Amino acid sequence: MLIVLILGGVFFIALLLVIVVFSRQQNEKKKIEQQRRIRLLADRGRQMQLLLEEIPPHYISQDFRVFIASQWLDLLQEQEQLGCRDARLKSETEAAQGKLNNIRSSNQPRPEPISDLQTANGIRRNLKHLNKVIVSLYQERKIPHRVAQSYLNEIKLGFTQTLVEVFKASARKAEMENNHRIAVVHYKRIMSELNRNNPNGIHNQTLLECRQTIQDLEEKIAVESEFHNNELAEGFSEMMENEESWKKKQLYDD
Repeated sequence: MLIVLILGGVFFIALLLVIVVFSRQQNEKKKIEQQRRIRLLADRGRQMQLLLEEIPPHYISQDFRVFIASQWLDLLQEQEQLGCRDARLKSETEAAQGKLNNIRSSNQPRPEPISDLQTANGIRRNLKHLNKVIVSLYQERKIPHRVAQSYLNEIKLGFTQTLVEVFKASARKAEMENNHRIAVVHYKRIMSELNRNNPNGIHNQTLLECRQTIQDLEEKIAVESEFHNNELAEGFSEMMENEESWKKKQLYDD
């Protein structure tokens, strides 16, 4: 009987140790997973902050920017709920809340068109990343289809706008330098980009203006060509007259 009690006691202690070890392992796994989740949320939060800072406001609507700022704030609050005690959390939360309040209280800023392709490419990279963020949120069922589609359409328009602004700056520069043929090329590029993404005809007025500008420039090109042709003709006539005069002089000298 004593042996049975001893064996039972040993078995109980062994079982208790297994339970304690297993519990600690589970708690450790949970803690590791929690830290991994916090790091992931922190990375996503910084991405949202970067998108707000590096995408010029006139490429996306005020509503869209409010959404991005709200996502940033939600990600920070979720980190706090998971037990994050990092010192940065308080300052980042204040920054996100301040940004959100600022966007809500401000009017849509005046556009500041870009003029160089390198800057445009940087903005387009950020718009591509924002596109992935919206698709991911939709796939995770965090936003409805209607909202996701609306934001994706805005991103497409932003893509178009970046190139249009660069081509327009190049066209105007060419016009100022009287390079009318080059200006026509850039205006045709603008029309090509606008025709690729023209939902509900929102770019129709701009397309009409570009078409009229191209027509005006082609008229100038025609006038310039005629003027240059006349100059060439006059130059050729003068050359022939000089040659005839030289021949006569040679004949007289002989």
